[in-house]
Amino acid sequence: MGGKRVQGARVAARLAGVAVILLVMIGASVTSVSAIPAFARKYHTSCQTCHIAFPNLTPFGEAFRLNGYRFPAGTDASVSKDQPVALGAEGYKKLWPKSVWPGEMPGLPPVSMAVETEVAYDHAAKTTSFSGLPSEVAVLTGGTLGEHASFYGEVEFAREDTGEISTALQRVNIQFRPLTSPAFQIKVGSFEPGLLLVSNHRRLTDHPYYLLSQPVLDNQWTAEEWQQGIEFFGVVGHRLQYNAGYVEGSGNVVNNSKDYYGRVAYKFGGLRLDGTTKAGATDLAANPKPWSETSLRVSAFAYKGRPFLSDTSTALQTDPGCTTLPCDVVAVDTTLSQNDPFRIYGGDIALIVKDLIVNAGLADRTDRSPDLVDPNNTDVKTKIRYGEIGWVAYPWLVPAARWESLDIEGAKMEQLSLTVNLLIRANVKGFIASNRVKEPGAKYTTEEVVGGVVFGF
Repeated sequence: MGGKRVQGARVAARLAGVAVILLVMIGASVTSVSAIPAFARKYHTSCQTCHIAFPNLTPFGEAFRLNGYRFPAGTDASVSKDQPVALGAEGYKKLWPKSVWPGEMPGLPPVSMAVETEVAYDHAAKTTSFSGLPSEVAVLTGGTLGEHASFYGEVEFAREDTGEISTALQRVNIQFRPLTSPAFQIKVGSFEPGLLLVSNHRRLTDHPYYLLSQPVLDNQWTAEEWQQGIEFFGVVGHRLQYNAGYVEGSGNVVNNSKDYYGRVAYKFGGLRLDGTTKAGATDLAANPKPWSETSLRVSAFAYKGRPFLSDTSTALQTDPGCTTLPCDVVAVDTTLSQNDPFRIYGGDIALIVKDLIVNAGLADRTDRSPDLVDPNNTDVKTKIRYGEIGWVAYPWLVPAARWESLDIEGAKMEQLSLTVNLLIRANVKGFIASNRVKEPGAKYTTEEVVGGVVFGF
């Protein structure tokens, strides 16, 4: 009887905690989908192997990603249930360079679909909108091209508030791994740069991170949704991760400048970053709770860019060349432009304690000239801070909350994002989310409350 009381108390405590979060929820935006159901088909495994309320990753899911979408320690071929198509006989390796090195491609089409639907309640206007049924459909692909190459791709079709459909070519890249280990890899194409331990593409909360998605004045650069270029990355000594990139940035097509960045991260405790244990490959069957471990990851990054800012405005004016009245009114274009060298330094931590997931980070940014209207507004300082917590109350019930602030030259804005994720099935997620924003000098106000369903196949 005592055991039943204790178990009942634990269940009640978990449900009470979720109820508290539901009671204080108040605003949101669209969930980002990055999970690829094609991997479930390839390995005949549940989405839960790699995801906590997708698209957020378990420790093994993160190791799978850092291994170029492979199972660790050379076990991928034995675990995969998909028979790849050989592109050339093995004997051609002995003839190289007088022959093409043999390769392979997936036997099953590595293509998935993900659909987002949502109903939004605008708190200010007191209106409910069904325009997000559905709001977005994504075509996703990912997999390996033999032992030394892998790929990822995403195309999104979104329904705008006007009813029009927009199409976006998102992250599309190929990765090369010259070694059999993940120690040195090269990523080419469009991708989210390896700066933080979190990403808008793999978040638990519904609203995007300020640090990854907020521009500064007229400098429209943001780290995500993606950057185009090349990145070198890898996992050394099982626990040390590094990233170094050279990317297009924003506004660099005109001035031919490029951005560059670097990051190092280390993991203490838990599953190693390359997915191995001291005994070798990870035994997934031995861990009924793949999200659960006790670990701490720390990370630090630096990013530098030099975008060219430009804006053209059109105004109706009296023809300046007119000498005889009446004068015609003509459209006159005015273009403002300048370079804005900027730099960002920061870092974050990720702590997992059993069923509790905690992330926190900060970044300081300095822009030389981000204001086109006032070129004398120089050396603009921006400070960004965030902290979030997620809780796997049950494998199918994952509430999460995040606080963050954006301070541009003393004008500080804050937001509180809350989300409750409910896995109806392993590949069907319901969510209810809210977002509160505090503008400079004002109080917290609710933007909107969103509820929806995301499913993939």
